[in-house]
Amino acid sequence: MTSKALTLKGMTDGSGCTARTVRYYEREGLLKATRTTGGHRLFAPVELERLRFIIQLREAGWALEEVTEFLSVRQGPSSEVASWANFDRLLAAHIGRLERKIEVLGQLRADLGNTAALLPVCRECVQLLEPSRRPACGACERMPPIDALPVSFRLSWRAPELAQAGFDEAGADEVGADEVGADEVGADEVGADEVGADEAGGDEVGDEAAQ
Repeated sequence: MTSKALTLKGMTDGSGCTARTVRYYEREGLLKATRTTGGHRLFAPVELERLRFIIQLREAGWALEEVTEFLSVRQGPSSEVASWANFDRLLAAHIGRLERKIEVLGQLRADLGNTAALLPVCRECVQLLEPSRRPACGACERMPPIDALPVSFRLSWRAPELAQAGFDEAGADEVGADEVGADEVGADEVGADEVGADEAGGDEVGDEAAQ
């Protein structure tokens, strides 16, 4: 039994992305479509599954080049043995990166959750008390010491307090040593900025795919 072809609207309805995104991935060779006599696109059902998978990969942070490499792993002149070895390498690399990202996201989720749990205490001050009756944040007895607060709470809601805190200049490293390190980091950051600029276009498409 032959599966029914999908129109461009069917692709967008089935994936939640925009028509512009579907056309973009087709133009990049990640999706295949035929044309009716009237010039309208028709997609095989497997292309919708492929589109959904591409969207998942992009939302997971994969660059367009990585998606293309992964989906075309068995294409090209390479032997089956070489293609298998390349696929095995790609899987190991991407799984490792995803596991590291999951760990970071888990830590961030826990920290943000702890901040959300503390925030109602602050709501009582800012919404229920007159400004003249509000205690200073640092004097609040219902909050842990600032050093024991979640990072996301300390660096956002308590940021004004941190900005006023002093520091011990005598404990600083030698200025000359710092400047050498700063120059080296600066050189690295130039490359990072260039990469960020290159990826900007890909991120825009990824955002569209998430819609």
